[in-house]
Amino acid sequence: MPMPMPMPLQGKTVVVSGVGAGLGHRIAAAAVRDGGNAVLGARTEANLVKCASEIDPDGRHTAHLATDITHEEQCEALAALAVARFGRIDAVVHVAALDSYFGGVESADFATWQSVLDVNLLGTLRMTRACLPALKERGGSVVIIGT
Repeated sequence: MPMPMPMPLQGKTVVVSGVGAGLGHRIAAAAVRDGGNAVLGARTEANLVKCASEIDPDGRHTAHLATDITHEEQCEALAALAVARFGRIDAVVHVAALDSYFGGVESADFATWQSVLDVNLLGTLRMTRACLPALKERGGSVVIIGT
């Protein structure tokens, strides 16, 4: 008789920012596959609905909210959704990022740099800070995936 597979994330909740068709989707799927709950954030509602229905067809282990991490109140709303739905946050995984081409220093477009810094750096800070109270309750983790 085969041994049952361990469920390393059983009962744990992972908030994932930047859920689209790529890495964010795969991270959320892995969290659910390993017994956890995935709270999905992205700017595009359609991406969230598609991901949630693919990785958790019955909807028991996912929640999602359209979230632009350049807005503090939206980060706070995603963290609040995680706590309201699953009672905890054990990890936040930052996948949301802009990977625009910057160009050289001499021809740098400051508006592009500003947008990238607002998402990749400050957005990561906003989302981490929104999740921090719940993370501190159990000694959770923060994972930052940079581009």
